[in-house]
Amino acid sequence: MRRPLRTTVFAVVLAGALRIPATAAPPQISPGGPEPRMFQEFTRLVQEYVKLRKALPRERITKRQDEIVDRRHTLAQAIHEARAGAKQGDIFTPDISEQFLKIIRSTLQGSANARKTIRQGEPVASLRLSVNGAYPEHLPLTTVPPTLLLRLPQLPERIAYRIVGHDFVLQDTEARLVIDFIPGAFP
Repeated sequence: MRRPLRTTVFAVVLAGALRIPATAAPPQISPGGPEPRMFQEFTRLVQEYVKLRKALPRERITKRQDEIVDRRHTLAQAIHEARAGAKQGDIFTPDISEQFLKIIRSTLQGSANARKTIRQGEPVASLRLSVNGAYPEHLPLTTVPPTLLLRLPQLPERIAYRIVGHDFVLQDTEARLVIDFIPGAFP
């Protein structure tokens, strides 16, 4: 009789122990103040870009490297033409940029690991970014620290945050195009 009781008690204790980490985790803190409104606006502007991009003609999928590169250039040219008047600050508006900068600075403050992650890429000297400009082929795709990504709005597929030198970049990964950027975001 003692063995089934022990087994039952062990199972109950184990079940309780397995639940503790899930319930003991700190709740995800949502940004306070004006950040949610600014992030909603940012998300809306990114979705407008995605909508514009989806309206462009699609080419067939291929595995040949030369056709992939040609397709990327064709897509970048179509986006460039569709956003002919695009300029820095269209998506990263001054208010949105201010909120991003607050989060970037608070995340990096005292975080040696985040700074180390950013510095792993090759240093970029005097590169001038431009909206609708090509993301240079030779440029490493600098990793944005996970601690920072967790605090920023999630991006749709084929859109990514990048760090180029001191600038924070929103990149179209398929077209390898700079959608917008915040100059001087990183010290």
